[in-house]
Amino acid sequence: MLAPLTLQGRRRTLPGMHRTGNRGLLPLVATAAAALVALSACSTTVTGAPAPTASSSTSSGTWTDAHETAPLGVPAGAATATAPPAASGIPGARNLAVAADGLRPFLLTDADLGPGFVSAAEPRPDPSAPAVCGGPGVVAQFPDAVRVGVAFERPGGAVRVQEAVSVYADRATAQAAFDAGVRGLDCGQGTLGGRSVVVTPAEDLKADVGGGEATGWRIGAEGSDILVISVHSDEVVMVFTFVTPEGAPVGPPDPLVVTRGAVQKLVG
Repeated sequence: MLAPLTLQGRRRTLPGMHRTGNRGLLPLVATAAAALVALSACSTTVTGAPAPTASSSTSSGTWTDAHETAPLGVPAGAATATAPPAASGIPGARNLAVAADGLRPFLLTDADLGPGFVSAAEPRPDPSAPAVCGGPGVVAQFPDAVRVGVAFERPGGAVRVQEAVSVYADRATAQAAFDAGVRGLDCGQGTLGGRSVVVTPAEDLKADVGGGEATGWRIGAEGSDILVISVHSDEVVMVFTFVTPEGAPVGPPDPLVVTRGAVQKLVG
């Protein structure tokens, strides 16, 4: 049986980490939320993902569990690019695609991670993927969102870093989605990408990374050490995943520093 992993001992004080409140979302995030409101007015449901393929549950380029992270413990090189859903024929879908493109400049880049990282296939939401602790994942429960993500890896798949961002139509929906993600990881043992994993209790990381709420977990998968950090800020839920294969010669960049920088970059 895999031994439980813990975040204890990794927490540290970061420069300027204590702030009195969120300074507000960027105008482009408000635009993304507005696109969703307009879409809802058309009574159209957008799943946020093309129909899953047979490989979607094993590709490291797919959002799959309760916090929309990739199925980890799979060599990062297994990720393959997936074409985005066609905008034509779906009322308002083009607005969602434009909103997603507007968010991309404010996501992590390889420069934010340090030397040795290169871009990998963009993670795609998978509504068919269950939560780690069982039941439907967040994408299935809350399909209407502007979703965009980035992923990076060191050559050879030594370490993978992923950011997945979901913008919902309002704060209440984003809060419900964040809470559903927390519940989806509230178990000592679960399944991720078809593999048994051990999940440590959630740890409050708001003071470390910012946002309105921030929660972290360590996940023990055979052959991999996984750290997941979920952050909620107004209409936005951000999920950061850091994967280090067993025996990797170099670990990931500091997850708290990277996450805090990404939160500030997107929502201030």
